[in-house]
Amino acid sequence: MRLIRSCVIAITMIGAVALAQVTPGTEGRPIQGRSPAPPPPGPLVDLVKAGVDAYNKGDISYFDKIFADDMLWVDEDGHEMTTKMFALYLLNRQLTATPKRTMSVHDIATGTWGDTAWAAFAFTIDDGLHKRIGTHTTLFRKFGNDWKVVLMHDSINAPAVPH
Repeated sequence: MRLIRSCVIAITMIGAVALAQVTPGTEGRPIQGRSPAPPPPGPLVDLVKAGVDAYNKGDISYFDKIFADDMLWVDEDGHEMTTKMFALYLLNRQLTATPKRTMSVHDIATGTWGDTAWAAFAFTIDDGLHKRIGTHTTLFRKFGNDWKVVLMHDSINAPAVPH
């Protein structure tokens, strides 16, 4: 009986150590909680990719055009930017940070309902020293012919690092 109990404890400990060595939020990991099928890309994938390109180029003017004046951005560590001005301020700090940050995305999904649209994707922001890995959602509203961001929310699946 002692031998069986010792074996069970040993197997449990080995399993716990093996699980602890898996790094959560590794590159290319699918968004947790989604169905196993890849998400349908939807109609606004190009808009998401344009935002990622602007982020990687440090193009704050792109975001000045696409953010609605009364937008809300809730970032991964609890900041609430309640207007375009505050969102641009924080985003500009990220775009001009040293070392330079680069964003990559995967599992992009988007959808529209009349003058409202949404986008969700998994992201990695890498500055060569830290990787911030998580998910992002955006709610858009159509103003004339242009989609504007009215709400953004980020969450990370790793410990937060300073902005």
